Amino acid sequence: MRQKKAYDFVVTLKHPDYRIYNMISVFMCVMTLTAEGFALLNSVFFDYNWINVILAAVILFTLVTAVLDRNKNEYVVTFKWALYAAAFLWLLYPLHVPFISVFFIIAALLERQIKFPQEIGFNTDGVTFNTFPFKNYSWQQVKNAMLKDNLLTLDFTNNKILQKETESDVSSEIEKEFNEFCKQQIVHSS
Repeated sequence: MRQKKAYDFVVTLKHPDYRIYNMISVFMCVMTLTAEGFALLNSVFFDYNWINVILAAVILFTLVTAVLDRNKNEYVVTFKWALYAAAFLWLLYPLHVPFISVFFIIAALLERQIKFPQEIGFNTDGVTFNTFPFKNYSWQQVKNAMLKDNLLTLDFTNNKILQKETESDVSSEIEKEFNEFCKQQIVHSS
């Protein structure tokens, strides 16, 4: 059993604009609905199957919800369930193209990973990014770490600099406490 690491500070970074990913997901869902509708209308020997209708309804519901929630900045629209439903539609008759179904399942899994909140954990062992795979940096690899005006700056010893905006406002007391913690860890690691 793996023990979960405890972090003294966890900084959540501002999420990027997912517009291009959302447009691709919408295109994939609309393509599936169009193909399913066309296939159902042109299938003479197809028995009417309620599972196809339910899956199409899931896709349609997700698309309508995405349109209604598109102006909410704090809400990240996810098409995961719509892409899974589309994958099953591509597996079932009348579409039945398993290769496309696999492609949709991969897209659903990748969307989950892309839209996962970006966080950086700081503890006495070092700095950890929650990317896939996890990136760990010891304090010996960090030259400077500072949080100021909702901007996190990490300066590494290999001359790599990372500057990212935080998701929410950070109070000046927490900024001061965080900066002091990082300064101590860098000094003690030298």
